[in-house]
Amino acid sequence: MNLTDARTLITRCAERMDTLGGGVVFDEWAVVTLGAGGAKLAAYAGPRVESFRRRFNADIRPLQAELEGRQLQVGEFAFAPQAEGTAYDACVRIGRGAYLWWNNTQATLEDIRARGSWLPAQKVFADLCEVFRSDPLEQE
Repeated sequence: MNLTDARTLITRCAERMDTLGGGVVFDEWAVVTLGAGGAKLAAYAGPRVESFRRRFNADIRPLQAELEGRQLQVGEFAFAPQAEGTAYDACVRIGRGAYLWWNNTQATLEDIRARGSWLPAQKVFADLCEVFRSDPLEQE
């Protein structure tokens, strides 16, 4: 899959999760690719485009703890249910060296689950993971 198609797919997934969840599930997502030159922001949608790059290393720490000792395969994901504020709530490996980071900047995943938004949205999330498993993002 190319980046344009991935962006469209992710945007539709976010919209569908919000619709089914009865409110915003994740208000921010970012595609980050890893290569010889290091990490690169390939795509971003969210409320803090100005501070995203500056805060990224701090914001992924809760998920880094969840991923410690794990090697995600394409289509696999991890959650940090208690990540607060701008800390990322979920990560999906979407290509050989590409990751999709999801965040709700106003609530934790535990909050989202408690209000009942996650249960109807999780099938959409899982379906997205399956699409990337069968058609990974190709880095340009």
